[in-house]
Amino acid sequence: MVWHRTKDGSIEDHAGEVLFFSKERFVTDICLGRCCFICGAEPGSKPFNDEHVIPDWVLRKFGLFDRAIGLPNGTTVKYGQYKVPCCAECNSLMGREIEERISRVVNSGPEAVQKHIADGNGLEFFVWLGLIFLKTHLKDRDFRIDRDLREPDDKIGDLYDWQALHHMHCLVRCFINGARLEKEVFGSLAAFMAKKEGWLDDFDYGDLFAGQTLLLRLGDVVLVTTFNDARGAINGTMPRLERIEGPLSEVQAREVMVDFAFMNLSLKERPKFYTDCDTCSETLTEKALMPEQFELGELDFALRGKLLRLAFGEKLSQMQFVGQTPQEVKQAIDGGHFTFLFDEHDKFIKDSFAPLSLATE
Repeated sequence: MVWHRTKDGSIEDHAGEVLFFSKERFVTDICLGRCCFICGAEPGSKPFNDEHVIPDWVLRKFGLFDRAIGLPNGTTVKYGQYKVPCCAECNSLMGREIEERISRVVNSGPEAVQKHIADGNGLEFFVWLGLIFLKTHLKDRDFRIDRDLREPDDKIGDLYDWQALHHMHCLVRCFINGARLEKEVFGSLAAFMAKKEGWLDDFDYGDLFAGQTLLLRLGDVVLVTTFNDARGAINGTMPRLERIEGPLSEVQAREVMVDFAFMNLSLKERPKFYTDCDTCSETLTEKALMPEQFELGELDFALRGKLLRLAFGEKLSQMQFVGQTPQEVKQAIDGGHFTFLFDEHDKFIKDSFAPLSLATE
């Protein structure tokens, strides 16, 4: 037998390369250790050059190397220093197998991205965005919860249930271990055109960890995806998506991210993901146990309000709304019926460059 199962349940090949990480080994080596986040190689066992959380070609395209990303604790770090442990071999392989192809499509514009996904190539974007989401939260192991150095040195990553990222780690490694991904493991993914007016920058990144949802804006392209819903989230939010009639402004794109996360967290019954490891035939297949049908539980709009506050942070409290008192704005937000997408007549707001008025649903 060439492939073998280790005591912790991982699968290795004859050379000792890890083909499948058990949840225990994933948490120990990848999340809590400093091994290469792709292959699991230990530091010193092979050359490391680490991997930018935001891909190198994106940093170059938007001039981000010397600019800073804001962290949940209120501090900042330069994008050029925003890296996770990665061996040189895996770094190069990701560049060849994933980044080169994705960059060509993105650089061709939003219509090319939408066509690429519609033609059945959405899995490439799904894996690529999954890598960014995974790297972002692995990096949170390095950042303090409290900026005050007199307080305990607890890290943001200490708050995470790392096992929640195991499924994503299994998916994004398909380019290195040859795993086959069944269509049910593919999450919700949508591409939109971005309105250039009203954005502070050509680049935007946001995510909601609890809802495993990510937003990435690359020039005139906006990508929103949810990773662990087997497309249940996009089914739930489709009635709203179908009413979008033009490019999204910055605040509108962030609201779409919120709606994806809200629908994901509102699923009545969730899919269950697993890896089918056949050591005899030497095959790996990512699979899902699906509910008979996707249903939403009772919608908790207070949860949507909390997601809105997480997505917008302090910006939400700094916005001014014509004709609305601060108390009315707060009630609309906390009640979860706040929207930048649609006006009081339920029509898409095409001139939503800035939040000049408050619409509620």
